[in-house]
Amino acid sequence: MKLGLLKNPFYPVQKILPGSLGAEPLLMKAPLSVVLDGKPIRLDLGKQHLWLFGDVLTRVIPGAAVGDMLLVDPDRYFSGIAGFARIRPGESLVIGRGNEELDRVFGFPKSVKKRHLKLTNEGGEILLEPLDIERDTFVSSVDDPTAIARIWANRQDNLRSVTEIFDGPIELLPPDQAMAAIKGMNELLRDDPYRAQDSQGQPGGLLDLPRDVTPIIVGDLHAQIDNLLSILSANHFLEGLRSGTAALILLGDTVHREEDGMLEEMESSLLMLDLIFKLKIRFPRNVFYLRGNHESFDESVGKAGVPQGQIFRRQVKLLRGSSYAKRLAECFDLLPYVVRSEDFIACHAGPTRRRVSPRELINIRAHPKLAHELTWNRLRRPSYPGGYSKKDVKSFRQQLGVAKHTPFIVSHTPVTSQGAVWTDLAGIKNHHVVFSARPDKVAVMIRDRHEMIPLMYPVEPLRARMANLVPAA
Repeated sequence: MKLGLLKNPFYPVQKILPGSLGAEPLLMKAPLSVVLDGKPIRLDLGKQHLWLFGDVLTRVIPGAAVGDMLLVDPDRYFSGIAGFARIRPGESLVIGRGNEELDRVFGFPKSVKKRHLKLTNEGGEILLEPLDIERDTFVSSVDDPTAIARIWANRQDNLRSVTEIFDGPIELLPPDQAMAAIKGMNELLRDDPYRAQDSQGQPGGLLDLPRDVTPIIVGDLHAQIDNLLSILSANHFLEGLRSGTAALILLGDTVHREEDGMLEEMESSLLMLDLIFKLKIRFPRNVFYLRGNHESFDESVGKAGVPQGQIFRRQVKLLRGSSYAKRLAECFDLLPYVVRSEDFIACHAGPTRRRVSPRELINIRAHPKLAHELTWNRLRRPSYPGGYSKKDVKSFRQQLGVAKHTPFIVSHTPVTSQGAVWTDLAGIKNHHVVFSARPDKVAVMIRDRHEMIPLMYPVEPLRARMANLVPAA
C-alpha cells in the first residue's frame, strides 16, 4: 500500500488497539492504524471536527462496526437530513478543501488544508495518514457511548412508522383497500397546489417545488421494495416528511422488475405502487411522483423483448379488476413530467431537443412528442446518436428560467452496469444521473449546504425483517 508518509522509515505506522484510544485528543504526526471497537472516532482538523464510525444496519447489534465506514459532521448528522462520506473496505478518502465533492458535504473552513488527512478502510482497522504534518490533526474516541445505539434505534423506529403508514405488513393490499388508495392518490394528483392547471383544467406537467423543503430525489426503483424501505429508514428522511421540511421525489420507473427471470413478475410492481400511494396519502404535500416511460400499459414498454406494459395491465386486471386498472391508467396520466425549484430541475429521462416553454410543459397532454422525449430520451453517444447533448441541457435550463448551472437530475439510463450515481455526466457541469434500483445499493440526491449531493445506502432485506419488529411501547 503506497501512502505518502509510509514510504519514510522515520514515520512507522502506530497501531492503536481496541480500548486504547481515549477521549483525550491524540496529536497525529505520523500514520496511525486504529483497530475498531464499535465506538465512533473523533477527528479534529483545524476548526473542523468529524466523526468516523461503522455503518449501522438493522442486521447488526447496536454499536457493532460493519464493513462500510461513515464520515459525518456530528453537529448536523444527528439533528436532521445531512450528507456524509462513505468509505468501503479497501477504499481510501482524502479529506481536505481540495476534494470538491467532500467540501460540498462538509463546507470545510480555511483551517482545513487542501490535502489534510487520508483515511483507508482496512476492514477491521482504519488507517489515518496526516498529509500535512505542519497542521495539527487530533484523533480521539467519542465519549458518547449511546450515539451509535441511537442511530440503530432510530432505524427500527422508522421501519415501525412505515408499517403504521401502510396500516399493516408490507404486502399487497386487499382489493378494497387498494381501490381506496388509488382513489385517494388520484384525488391528490388532481388537486396539487404546486402544479398549474392546463388548458383543460387538469394538473399540468410541470411541478414547481417550494425551496423551503429539502429534496430527496430517488431514481428508478423498478419494483425494488427494499430499496425504498432502505431510504425511508435512513438518515432523517422520514422525520423530514413528518415535519413537512423534506420532499420525497420519485423520478419514475417505479414499476417492472429488471433482473433476468423476473421481467414478467408484476406483484412487486403493484406492491411498490401501494406503498407510494400510502406515502402520498399520508404526506400529500411532501411526496411527489414523476412519470417515467414504464408508468404505462403501452405495448412499447418492456425489456429484452418482454412486453411488460401489456403484461402489467393483464395482471392488474386479474388481481384488482378492470375498474382498478382504469384508475391506475388515469393515475399514470395525471403524473407530472418535470419538477423545478431554485435548487434543481429534474425529469425521468432527459431534456427535449427542441425549444419548449413552461406553458407547453404544463399542457403536455397536447404535446405527446414532448412527453415521449422527457420519458424516453438518452444522452447522445456513438450507440445513440439521436440523444441529447450539452447544448440541449443548457437550452432546457434557459427555457425553464433557472440559473445556468442549476443541477439537472435524471434517471432512466444507468451509465455503467455497477454504479448508481454519475455526476457532471459527459462533462456537462451539474448534470447528474441517479439510479436507485440496484439490488445491493440505493442512491439518492439531496440538498445539503445549498448544494445537491449524492448519497449511497446499502440495501437490506427489510421487508422480511419488518415482520419481526417488536411494536413500540
